[in-house]
Amino acid sequence: MRIETELADIAHGGACVGRAPDGRAVFARFGLPGEKVAVEITAERSKLLRGDVVEVLDAASEHRVCHPWPAGGPLGAGGADLGHVAFGWQSEWKTRVLASTIRRIGGPALSRALAAAGIEPRVRAFEADAATGGWGTRTRIETVVDDAGRLAMHREGTSDTVALDTMPLAVPELEELELFSGAWSAQARPGTRVKAVAPSGSDPVVVVGGAAYWAPGIATRPFVREDVVVDGTLYAYRVRASGFWQVHREGAAELVRLVSAAADVAPGDAVLELYSGAGLLTQPLAQAAGPTGMVESFEGSRQGVEDARANLRDFPTAIARTVGIDERFVARAAEDPYDVIVADPPRSGLGKPAAAALAGSRARRIVLVSCDPAAMARDVAAMVAAGRTVRALDCVDMFPNTHHFETVAVLD
Repeated sequence: MRIETELADIAHGGACVGRAPDGRAVFARFGLPGEKVAVEITAERSKLLRGDVVEVLDAASEHRVCHPWPAGGPLGAGGADLGHVAFGWQSEWKTRVLASTIRRIGGPALSRALAAAGIEPRVRAFEADAATGGWGTRTRIETVVDDAGRLAMHREGTSDTVALDTMPLAVPELEELELFSGAWSAQARPGTRVKAVAPSGSDPVVVVGGAAYWAPGIATRPFVREDVVVDGTLYAYRVRASGFWQVHREGAAELVRLVSAAADVAPGDAVLELYSGAGLLTQPLAQAAGPTGMVESFEGSRQGVEDARANLRDFPTAIARTVGIDERFVARAAEDPYDVIVADPPRSGLGKPAAAALAGSRARRIVLVSCDPAAMARDVAAMVAAGRTVRALDCVDMFPNTHHFETVAVLD
């Protein structure tokens, strides 16, 4: 079904909002505010429709550019849902989403708390990304083998696949792997996950299923090295190639820089770190706490904790443990006398009860890293309601040409 609508505003999730002829709300990807568009409907509910803009009928936005990647554009896999937005305006798009999310989800109390602290949240891009329009920034891409043996991505919200012949989001180093040449077809059966990784401290690899290869048919170790340099200090990590790591080429260093400054850990401090992954933040936190301090880090992924332990061998006062982090665990942990708490939860966030529990702790500072503005607004609002004060909110576009971005909130 195809409808025509005029797009009025930007919604959280990478879509613009309009009205269908029958009055239902339309959430349309690949549009811009003010445009009159034709939308191909991809999902229908009683009160709303979802779809992709397939034609601009009138009033094309001055911020519109030609999407360079058809497979990631309208009716494709949707892997670059802001690829039609000029790079210079993507930060404005995301800033508008951030502001409206803070109002809607955080509520008046959070808005007042930010205003009282003199904080006007804005999403900023990496300066270096302007030269490429935000393309060529990802050191990790994930695909699936389709029935014809090609690398593909799933179409948004479906089990259908879209075959790829290029990946403009990926860093140039991944092109050397010839991912879309067919050379990898013999390595995997249909449905197999294929992940390509271009680490900063070792050679690119491809993970097919659970095995790592540096070339088709030639296996290699399942680990890569990530070297993160921040203000002249080198942090070195051994990370399983199939595991989680920041995808933007500058993401890991920027996150270490922001969290280290925000946490302001002093020698001798006791630090609690939740959702610690492979220890990206644990190393600098442990270094700041020094030999008289301690860092207790907790992560739900056993694989992540194994990596973290390898990365903390030179930091005897830092401990990494595998724990299912839920509301009860957070509430118990918050009762211990930590000086600083750092949390980097998954997209769903902490949740109100856990956020309130952390806010009620004796920690002088809490640093919350979020990759979803709605979860961030909900969690920070819960901490403010529990008596915490927002000191800073830094927002960085670590996912250009998509609707995602990262936030780091600091509360005392």
